[in-house]
Amino acid sequence: MSQSERILLVDDEANIRLTLSAMLTRAGYDVTTASGGAEAITLLEEQTFDLLIVDLKMPGVDGMQVVTSARAHHPDVPIIILTGHGSLETAIEGLRHGIFDYLLKNTEPAKVLERVQAALQAHAAEQRRRTLLNAVEAAVQELRGSVAATAETPPAPQTERTIVIGQLQLDTWRQVATLGGRTLALTPTEFRVLLCLAEHAGTMLSYSQLVKCAQGYDASDLEAGELIKPHIHHLRQKLEPDPSSPRYILNVRGKGYLLAVNNESS
Repeated sequence: MSQSERILLVDDEANIRLTLSAMLTRAGYDVTTASGGAEAITLLEEQTFDLLIVDLKMPGVDGMQVVTSARAHHPDVPIIILTGHGSLETAIEGLRHGIFDYLLKNTEPAKVLERVQAALQAHAAEQRRRTLLNAVEAAVQELRGSVAATAETPPAPQTERTIVIGQLQLDTWRQVATLGGRTLALTPTEFRVLLCLAEHAGTMLSYSQLVKCAQGYDASDLEAGELIKPHIHHLRQKLEPDPSSPRYILNVRGKGYLLAVNNESS
């Protein structure tokens, strides 16, 4: 079971703290409360939270001071402001600080819960978008930085660092792949994808298994499919005699890929 999202609830009114805290806890969230801005800032310096719910008007350190501190320590954390009355000035100030939403204090608890869920979902979607973007940027850098094909090298003898499947040989130490004595001009990611398939030759690897094996992070099958398909396409262009009718890297429709073990030339 995944760990519950952590919420910091800041309000100087005890009845509001108790009501919202109980509701959010019943919904499965891990809730920490603070009765004032100074206490909230101390907590933000010591802990990490997935969402903040902050009262705007509090004696001493007010809500916007808490928001400023939150942004200094946790720039991306989503924040919901509770206010007794709305105003254009506070809304504009909130926009400058990237506030997710403003809610009046008399808002029904169910509506507060709905906005909490929306804020967390939007934050998770943004994190996934950044992960995909970083992966794409890394792939582009690999393509730009990949050197021209190395000179043809005779196949290495079978050793513990060499995987041989038919005419395909992968030297895991030098990260060089050859097919029938011909060196394949693979990028580092393409080599790792091919190595993952070779280590499980004859067995299907799902999109997410391939991304985890070759690139080292978790992704849903939908996201992983979008990440891995371009690498498979380029591998087939370099590996297959006829990329439109592959005999080495076979597709299991909608699920993943496998490296065929019976792929000798006839």
